[in-house]
Amino acid sequence: MAKSTDGDGSGVHARRLNLPRIAEPQVTIDGPAMPGEAVPLSYEPGRGPLTRDEVLANYRRRQRIRNDRLPPDKHEQLAEQLPDAQGPKDPVNVRMSTLVVEYLNLYALLEDLPVTAVLEAAVMEMVLRSPQRPDKAKVRYFELQEALNNGKALVEAPASPSPLDLVRLRQQAAELTAAIDDLEGGARAS
Repeated sequence: MAKSTDGDGSGVHARRLNLPRIAEPQVTIDGPAMPGEAVPLSYEPGRGPLTRDEVLANYRRRQRIRNDRLPPDKHEQLAEQLPDAQGPKDPVNVRMSTLVVEYLNLYALLEDLPVTAVLEAAVMEMVLRSPQRPDKAKVRYFELQEALNNGKALVEAPASPSPLDLVRLRQQAAELTAAIDDLEGGARAS
């Protein structure tokens, strides 16, 4: 796509502000609902990473939307808990530029993983961080596109610490403490 400016000479894609989004269908719930189950959640400044309750509420909302499109005898029961990460896989159809797909294929080849595993790992890392403000997320999306188009290495944006990193660091600290205790205990015995 040819570049155009927004009138300020910035070289920004003309479509930058108009990324297509599908409107969220309305959901009717009789009785109490979890936050995000009846009405989609929206970004709030200062929010942290997604919680399991938020994801479950959104999952239940999406189940209700699917059920509204099906005959009553085909309705699925609403989830009481989230499925396991190692459970069944849902097919997902996404469109990506050929350039991104080729980078992805080489990345998967170098990591000796199937493309699906590389994508799933990238998504898992993403959803464990706090979401960005929508305007910043759009800017980041187009910065990444431009970096790939120009073949430039892009400095990674600072990310929120992942909950997994804290677990790993605590485990390493416990192992180091145990090793120090062993060494000090061994030094005292001699």
